[in-house]
Amino acid sequence: MSHDIYKDMRISHDECYTTLNEARKLVKYIEDNNLISKNEIIWLPFDNDFSNIYKALNEKHFTTTISNLENGQDFYLYQPKEWDVIVTNPPFSGRTKLMKRLTFLNKPFIILQATQMFNNQFAVNYLCQFSEDYKFILPRSRMSFLTFKKDENIIRSDRNGASFYSFWLCYKTKLTRTFNQLLDSGKERKIESYDTFGNIIKDNHRTIFNITNDYTDDIAESEKREKR
Repeated sequence: MSHDIYKDMRISHDECYTTLNEARKLVKYIEDNNLISKNEIIWLPFDNDFSNIYKALNEKHFTTTISNLENGQDFYLYQPKEWDVIVTNPPFSGRTKLMKRLTFLNKPFIILQATQMFNNQFAVNYLCQFSEDYKFILPRSRMSFLTFKKDENIIRSDRNGASFYSFWLCYKTKLTRTFNQLLDSGKERKIESYDTFGNIIKDNHRTIFNITNDYTDDIAESEKREKR
């Protein structure tokens, strides 16, 4: 694989990617609560093949379609011919533009947001205007994100999580309660590391970094726990 999928991360300051742990927590919640059926098409408009949300959804055999600027698909100008619901972690910046676009599309979505959202008067106005349609999935703990570490030239999450609180904002989903708690999985402090090509970096305590694709092993471990 020659394409550096994290090139933009080293330039933009609003690129914080979802960890596999957090993506799996969300997808498990979606499945357990029957928020999205397996035959509905989930659109991930800011994602690529290496997106952990995309991976977690595919693990559970959801139907997905992805788009991104790398392929010339601008979320604000493009949409797939067929799709039913959006699930994604959008960029932190441009929240007003994002909310306008989502309101225009007027379809169900589950998107990641941070408490800074409430500093945006337009976003707050949308919440008030369509209050009955908006629900919240609230993680018990602050989330960790994958960010670029310039000194090490790797992408890694931090053990203590982000300095801000994040949540999943839901629109026109099957949730009946306004506030819904997302319990911890026990892996919140697990550090996830990737090289700039999306390969998992596994610390085996014998070398500083041992680059390996242990994604399949991680899936097997997760499935084994579910059967217990």
